[in-house]
Amino acid sequence: MSKFYSTFVQLCVIAASVQTALSITCYTCDSTSSEECMDLKRNSAITAETCTPSKMAATTGNWLADLTRIEYFGGTEITVPMVCQKIVASNENGDTMTFRGCQLDGGKTDPCQIAYGKAKLQLGVKIESCSICKEDACNGATRVAARLHLGLAGAILALLGLTAWRQFL
Repeated sequence: MSKFYSTFVQLCVIAASVQTALSITCYTCDSTSSEECMDLKRNSAITAETCTPSKMAATTGNWLADLTRIEYFGGTEITVPMVCQKIVASNENGDTMTFRGCQLDGGKTDPCQIAYGKAKLQLGVKIESCSICKEDACNGATRVAARLHLGLAGAILALLGLTAWRQFL
């Protein structure tokens, strides 16, 4: 029974660690239309939404959102791996803006590098920071402590399971 329990706990830890990027949820906002986007802690009305290519394509219309746009074949809705993105940038007028949204998972192509390259072509635009992440709602407030605790708990459970497994060999 203990062997079964140990294996079950290990499988649960592994299953909890697996994340599919095909149905990721991200915060989608920009501080030109919603000032609270700069600091999500101040506004609980902004919630994470499921990412789709059409939702990503709809986030245009301002200078920073246009930097994040990676072209793809339009048409019918397709299922592609998505990631969350957060960019903080300033323009020639000294306006600072935060953009949070969905982005295509470029694999080895870094969407932040594409945004940096586009910003260099626009006079007066400077990207202060850019990040990509693959967990649900990860482009919101920093949750490093929660991730650290989850990782530590997983490691401890794995070690306990390994110790119990050796006893039955």
